[in-house]
Amino acid sequence: MWMKKKELHVLYIITKLELGGAQKVCLSLFNGLSSQGHRSFLISGTDGTLTNQVSEEKNIILLSSFVREVGWQSFITEWRAFKELVRKIKQLKKEFPDLIVHTHSTKAGILGRWAAWWCGIEKRIHTVHGFAFHEYQTWLKWVCIYAVEFITSFITTHYVCVSSHDVKTGIRLFPRFTQKHSIIRAAVDTKQFYLPAQKNKFERSTNTFVFGTISCFKEQKNLFDLLHAFKDAYAKNNTIRLEIIGDGILRPALEEWIKHHELTQVITLHGWQSEVAPIMIDWHAFVLSSLWEGLPCAVVEARLLKLPVLSYNTGGIHDIIFSGENGFLYKQKQWHQLAHGMLTLAQNNQLYKKLASYHDDLRSFEQSYMIQQHLTLYRDF
Repeated sequence: MWMKKKELHVLYIITKLELGGAQKVCLSLFNGLSSQGHRSFLISGTDGTLTNQVSEEKNIILLSSFVREVGWQSFITEWRAFKELVRKIKQLKKEFPDLIVHTHSTKAGILGRWAAWWCGIEKRIHTVHGFAFHEYQTWLKWVCIYAVEFITSFITTHYVCVSSHDVKTGIRLFPRFTQKHSIIRAAVDTKQFYLPAQKNKFERSTNTFVFGTISCFKEQKNLFDLLHAFKDAYAKNNTIRLEIIGDGILRPALEEWIKHHELTQVITLHGWQSEVAPIMIDWHAFVLSSLWEGLPCAVVEARLLKLPVLSYNTGGIHDIIFSGENGFLYKQKQWHQLAHGMLTLAQNNQLYKKLASYHDDLRSFEQSYMIQQHLTLYRDF
């Protein structure tokens, strides 16, 4: 006899709804579960580009006390956010005793998992979009962040990793990580990119060669390395251009640098865009100079559009970019090598066509596949 599958009840918690990969994944899961007849809820802070778009949606809770900034001075704010999370989770658990709590992003991951544990939630899942501790921090900061995640790992029932790099880090640094993790890729809306890619045909349609990237303007993304690389390559080939989709706290400094080096006519800052494919389709290659990452969705989107990718070998990018096949990877902070790669690609049309036409297997990055993997995880553990 056919039996109807049990309805799932999942609460997603994320710190800030900006246009980032973690946020896209979280919202995709929130909407995907609901569309399949399950009950999904989402808690986030009130800041972020996407907040206004979702503020009126049912089952989305925005907390003003939930902010990204962390520090000893903000302890009272953190405590207020924790108490508010506990209150909301208790309300939901009262109605849905089998509630699953699934956190995304670092701060939401810590506060959310502890709040769920405090409320007696049995299934406490955290998705790692790159661990918050990394080699570019001071020793003290690294130890503090690692210690908090280490302690929190004991109350985490399962980790979802978006890249093999995060899996290796977790196995090396956290107890029982091997037994309680899965790799589920951070999916993108492939339909936005497959169709435009068919029009590309790997041909140069203009006399200029356009490099592009998508990035929040913050220290992690290391955009000044990219600017230095572009400036060096442009001095040797003035037909290249650079376009950047994104925004952030470093925008004034980036604009000043571009103006100081007289590159305002060849570098375009688009700001955040709700739809990036119409802009990316006019690019010839994608570039990335991040110092730490999980596995950026933008790299997947670039390959869906058949753009060769030139990137620092950061996080899990090597899971989908293979040097000499569909792009090139460089050691971090070696912007001279990145500049050389940009110059070579712009001048070598045969190499460009080879990298662009590489057949990528990106099926695991499709939204439907990601949602199904999460449904299986929620039911099976």
